[in-house]
Amino acid sequence: MTHRNVETLIGRLATDATLRRRFLDDPTTVLAELRAQGYELTDVEQQALVSTSAEAIRAFAAHVDRRIQKAEFTDLSDTTQN
Repeated sequence: MTHRNVETLIGRLATDATLRRRFLDDPTTVLAELRAQGYELTDVEQQALVSTSAEAIRAFAAHVDRRIQKAEFTDLSDTTQN
């Protein structure tokens, strides 16, 4: 295990609005999903990520240049919204 997975995840939280929103709503579930997908995180790393201030994550993301942000698309086929 290297610290690289923590760094990668922090980068993803800063550049992927969908992942960030899901993480801020339920960090434990998102981290469990990522671990199941192969992200190696120690228990200490997982606890540290869960305890990171939501405002700090939002503020950091807000200062990342939009050119390196992941595009977020809405489902235009959803006709339930009237």
